[in-house]
Formats: sequence, C-alpha cells, structure tokens
Amino acid sequence: MSCNDLSGRVKLIVNKNKLRDNFRKIAGKVASCSLLSVLKANAYGTGADVMGRLVVECGTDRIGVADLNEALAMQKATANAVPVQILGVVTPDELPVAVANDLVLPVNGLAMAKAISSEAVKQNKTVRVHLILDTGMGRFGWLAGFCLEEIKAAAALPNLQLEGVYSHFPCAGTPGEEGTVAQIREFIRQCDELAANDVKFAYRHIAASDGILYQQASTAEPFNMARLGLCWYGVCQTEAEKAFALEPALELVTCVGAVRKMPAGATIGYNRTVKLTGETMIATICAGYADGLPLALSNNGRVLINGTSCPIIGRVSMDYTMVDVSNVPGEVAWGTPVTIFGSNGNEHIPAGEVAKGKNTHIHDILCAVSNRVQRVYIG
Repeated sequence: MSCNDLSGRVKLIVNKNKLRDNFRKIAGKVASCSLLSVLKANAYGTGADVMGRLVVECGTDRIGVADLNEALAMQKATANAVPVQILGVVTPDELPVAVANDLVLPVNGLAMAKAISSEAVKQNKTVRVHLILDTGMGRFGWLAGFCLEEIKAAAALPNLQLEGVYSHFPCAGTPGEEGTVAQIREFIRQCDELAANDVKFAYRHIAASDGILYQQASTAEPFNMARLGLCWYGVCQTEAEKAFALEPALELVTCVGAVRKMPAGATIGYNRTVKLTGETMIATICAGYADGLPLALSNNGRVLINGTSCPIIGRVSMDYTMVDVSNVPGEVAWGTPVTIFGSNGNEHIPAGEVAKGKNTHIHDILCAVSNRVQRVYIG
C-alpha cells in the first residue's frame, strides 16, 4: 500500500477478517463464558466505533470501556445493540449522566454504591452494577476477606441490581504464578461466603486477555464471563497466542519521503548522534514519534522496505525518521511503502519487537498511535 492509496501518510491497517477469525477462536476456547469485549482507549488505538460494530457482528455479549465519554460514544456507534459497561470507576460528576443512559456501572465501595443508589432512586431507574473485588491488584474495590458486611449493605440498597462481581490480575501472563492462583482461590472463597449470605451474582469474572490465554481456571466455573482485550488483535504472538492460532491483525505503515546519497562525514538527525563513516543511501520516512514510531528506537530500531530490514539512523524526530537503505534491492524512491510493524515481502516486524525497543509493552505502542494516523479497515 503506497502513500497515494489513501490520504494519510501513516496508516494503521486493521484486518477485520483476521479479527473475526480471532474472535471465533477465542470464543470457542472459553465457550462456558460470556464475552465482554474491552474497547477502551479508542479500542487500543484501532478505532472504537468500527471495532464496536465489529464485535457486535462477531457476537460479543457486551462491551467494556474506561469512562463515561467512551461509553456514550460506544452506545451511539453500536445503537445500543449490547450493554456497555464502564470498568474501573465513575466520578461523582459522571454519575447522573451514567445512570440516565442505562450504563452498567462499577462499584468499588459502599460509598459509591450508596451514591449510585441515590441517583437511581432520584431518576426512578434500576442500575445494573458489577462490584469490584480487590484480590491482589491493589487499585480499586472491596478487599477480599474484609467486605462481607459492606457488600450485604450494598445489596440491600434500593434501585441497585448487583448483576456481577469481578477482579483483576496484575501478573496473569505466567501459567501457575503463585499470586495469580491465590487470587483465583480467594475470589471463589469470597463469592462462596457472599452466596451463603444470600448475595449472589449473575456474572463472575476475573480473566482479561492474559487470563484467557494463560489461566485456564479463570475461565471455568464459577467464572462465567471473560474480558477480551489485547489478545483479540493477535499482535503479541506469544506461544499462548500461537496455541490459540491467533493471527496478527494490525500493521503500521508509512512511505518514503525522500532518498539521498549522503557523503562520508555527514551527520544525521537531531543532536548529530550519527556521523557517517562512508557514503550511504539514506531514506527519510514519513513517520516519527508523533505517529507512534517510538523515540526510543533512535539508532536502535528498524523498518522494512522492499522486504528488507533497514536500520534507523540517527534520532527519531516528531514527523520523520531516517533509515539506511544501502542494502535494499530494487528501487527505493519517493512514495515507496515502509512497514513499521507488520509484514513486508517475506519479512515481518512484530509489534512486540517495537515494544521491546522502547522497553515497554504492546498496549503502550498501540495507544501511542496518534489521531493523525489514518485507520484503514480491510476485509
């Protein structure tokens, strides 16, 4: 795909057919669970409105988002086809609008439960809520083992439907990790204690993507919902994703803006971090750290041109990056396609490689793909 194919000089290509296949494979692996598709942060940078409609088409049971604005936009994009659920917390200022729009709300303590109940009574509505149980994340929620009386009090509040209870793993990416196993055990124990006191939930969930991939017990009874997030895109390509046969569905591409033969002794980029020792063919590509090509890849990363790996030379700038194309076969010219992550010819740069170069994780890489990058949907 060249720069002339569509208007954006940098494009995030989203393969919807691969996403459909990935969804089907994951749903089959966790068949006993309802699926809550997490599309927060603009669906990890891929476009929340399009992805919302796609997961509805795929058969998701509901959609999860981070905050009120995301929730309202998702309801509009999907025409309220499935419930939209806020994960984390709502703020006091958000509460009246959240209740008015029939969102599924999180509850992280008795004070929040009382506030939601009060607003629900005021609006003459019944609000579905999911209680957050802190089993080891240390971020939000009732502390497991210390919450029975408060949750019983919340259950007695008017106009609240305690639809679900959930927790979150901080370290689910290692099978059998001791703390994760303990979290599962504590969650089940707490739910059993609540059930013995007549507080029961239609939905019980703890697994996000890593739980789905690595913690089989977190998608089996008594758990009956799983939160599908990053693994849907297949970009991590871990052994677990490969075992699920998930395919990478995203590519970040740009094009060459200029090619020049630079003489020995020329310096490249800000701060003159490179001085060429010999004559070198340098291509300036039309992407920089404002597009999602990390600054940390300065003199450290690579891109693909004509199926060939091209090292980044000099410092990545905001809008442009220089690469060495001396060894690239065929013509490299103004407009030649460039792959930042994804496939080009027989070569592939995984998104995880880009993340490793920045010493971060793939969530960070995808969320850093800015709004000026065009989202292109195929399939």
